[in-house]
Amino acid sequence: MPTLKRFNIKILGIATIVAIAFLVQACAPRLSPQQSCNFVMSNENQRVSWGPAAPVILYVDSSVPSEFYGAIQGAVATWNQSLGREVLKIGGWSSAYPRESQDGVNVIYFVKDWSDSIRDKQAITTIHWAGDRIFEADIRVNGNSRHFEYFWGPSIIAGRVDFESLLLHEFGHVLGLEHPQVEVQGTVMARRLDDATLRRTPAPFDVNDLKCEY
Repeated sequence: MPTLKRFNIKILGIATIVAIAFLVQACAPRLSPQQSCNFVMSNENQRVSWGPAAPVILYVDSSVPSEFYGAIQGAVATWNQSLGREVLKIGGWSSAYPRESQDGVNVIYFVKDWSDSIRDKQAITTIHWAGDRIFEADIRVNGNSRHFEYFWGPSIIAGRVDFESLLLHEFGHVLGLEHPQVEVQGTVMARRLDDATLRRTPAPFDVNDLKCEY
């Protein structure tokens, strides 16, 4: 999961920037390092999350096949029910944001021309944050049929990846979770989702990790 931390800084001149940086450093309170709870961590060792900005509203790009809309809604409902509050919300279909970019809008894409150089990746979620607060997240699903094919519903299809299980994992990234350094059996944040595998229920420790922030 690539993560990017971006800032827009107006050029004030080296002397002014140095003076401001010194003043901020002198006045800013030192934060005690937080327990990671499997979250992305800031440079100040704080968990990176949406905080009070949740629920996160995501839009479904028109590139996503309509038969998977129920899978997306199911993954959203699972996290919300597991946490006992609404942390994710689908804003509907949209064709207004055809390309992933840092535009302040959270979008799910289905990329049919996914590069062969990263053919082993089922999806990539990119989050943007400043300090310890996420302000955007985009999901790109590998939609190249030469790499992966997907299914959704009660019947498992051999040789295909369960779309709901995949999105449940990616939504964990949207909320700030990383792949665990040591994978525990049952976690939905494991790096790989095998074909013909249902992984639609977060393990108790997945939920406890998110409850560190939500």
